[in-house]
Amino acid sequence: GLLDINIDPNYAENGWIYLGYTTKAADDNTYLTTLARGRLKDMKWVDNEVIFKADDKYYSPKGPHYGTRIVFDKDGFLFFSIGDRGFQDQAQDLTRPNGKVHRIRPDGSVPEDNPFRDIPGSYPTLWTYGNRNPQGLAFHPATGELWETEHGPRGGDELNLIRPGINYGWPVITYGMNYNGSPLSDKTHAPGMEQPVHHWTPSIAVCGLDFYTGSDFPEWENDIFIGSLRQEELWRFRLEDGKPVQEELVLKGAGRIRDVYTSPEGHLYLVLNDPGLIMRLVPVK
Repeated sequence: GLLDINIDPNYAENGWIYLGYTTKAADDNTYLTTLARGRLKDMKWVDNEVIFKADDKYYSPKGPHYGTRIVFDKDGFLFFSIGDRGFQDQAQDLTRPNGKVHRIRPDGSVPEDNPFRDIPGSYPTLWTYGNRNPQGLAFHPATGELWETEHGPRGGDELNLIRPGINYGWPVITYGMNYNGSPLSDKTHAPGMEQPVHHWTPSIAVCGLDFYTGSDFPEWENDIFIGSLRQEELWRFRLEDGKPVQEELVLKGAGRIRDVYTSPEGHLYLVLNDPGLIMRLVPVK
């Protein structure tokens, strides 16, 4: 299945479009995230290049937690996420790609300064680990910080500030529990493991996010907007020094908000997958 899409920062010059999607291993019924890029010519997909595909040995049986968001930083590096695929302990395993945030170049090559490159056996594209199921990635337009939303289990949805080489703790620490109500871990804190900047317990099924930049809502400049599936909510956070200093429930009950996006024109769009709509927020005159 198709999981995410983004365009190259230099799209006007090179025309590259990036896709994150599920692929099946060649010899069995297992799956994982793949990234490719291509161009549109006469509304047909051309110049397809696969830029990330793990070896089949890392693939898992069909199931949950693909994650898969694609973003670019100001230097042109491509960041993407892969969920733990339902194998929670593998999020702590540096030799595996699932349960992690990754960094590559747009052509798929691996930067030499990725934080785990010097650890023997580690997966070379890793940027962070201990990430259960990253549902949103976005760079702060003023600070350049990378922010992430992440599904917890039953409770413990997270808003994280993503920094290189950090262990975000899953499943050793969590504010959630198993879906049957039994304890998942007896720890919410542990040495060497990062705390979420904010967590939702009970879970709201947190999903996509983006920072607002535009003229429709000047009072919201650089605030982060976060969607919710289960609770059908849109949250706004104002961040200072890497922490929320103000939060507001902007919208509730319009539908399951899969993604949030600020357009180049400065409009704020929501993607709702139940019902299937694209919604634009406009200021009240």
